[in-house]
Amino acid sequence: MRIVRMVALAMVALGSAALAAEKPSWADAMRRVGAGAGARPCYVAQFGDSITYSMAFWSPMGWADPGLHIPNDGLPKNPVGSRWRDLIKGVRDKGAEFGNFSGWRVTNLLGVVDRVLERHKPRVAIIMIGTNDIQGNIVPPTYRGHLERIVKTCLDARCIPILNTIPPKRNAMKAVEETNKIIKEVAAKFSVPLVDYCAEILRLQPGEACFGTHISEDGVHPTAGRTQDYSAGNLKASGYALRNWLNFMMFRQVYFTVLGR
Repeated sequence: MRIVRMVALAMVALGSAALAAEKPSWADAMRRVGAGAGARPCYVAQFGDSITYSMAFWSPMGWADPGLHIPNDGLPKNPVGSRWRDLIKGVRDKGAEFGNFSGWRVTNLLGVVDRVLERHKPRVAIIMIGTNDIQGNIVPPTYRGHLERIVKTCLDARCIPILNTIPPKRNAMKAVEETNKIIKEVAAKFSVPLVDYCAEILRLQPGEACFGTHISEDGVHPTAGRTQDYSAGNLKASGYALRNWLNFMMFRQVYFTVLGR
């Protein structure tokens, strides 16, 4: 499977030439998941820890129009007869009952994911978990199995998971790299979309440069600022703007490629 990193689309936002859209390798598998599902059409679940629980993540989709920065890539820029802010539901759904909370590890998410899927019936779920699991720069041996169970639970509920790699973490980059290798392998195993958030951060701000630009001084959380501004300059400065943009572009691809809108 070709791991979809969204690098090309992010480079478009930074001024590179637009590339024609092509069918992603996960499209057929995800069509089988989403076909005919009786779920809420465009409810997007947010699964993760404080980096997801923060209102800086995803909530701008409810009030800011990303259309200005969408490239000419062969896909429609906007849904027919609607705006993205009207179509994407659940953008402000934060808290344990919605599958995200501060300090959460993969076991916390695994413990609630089935109930969240049953209650809210999302068509898509953005998943990023692991930053709190790697205390001591070590990946727990149970991490892979728990993440696979989360993904499979989503698929069984006919919900399309969008996996995110975890961002750089100061003094824990060995474990970050190991965790992200697992995330990519799980995405490949289940043929689900992947946003390689960590790779994009390090591409834009290599090495230690990411700390203080995309990653806050605490060495863990993304920086905020203008989280709805997807201009080239701001994508190099705001960690949350970058994550919002990459996940929006992946959702847009899922929307037009898989959901048949």
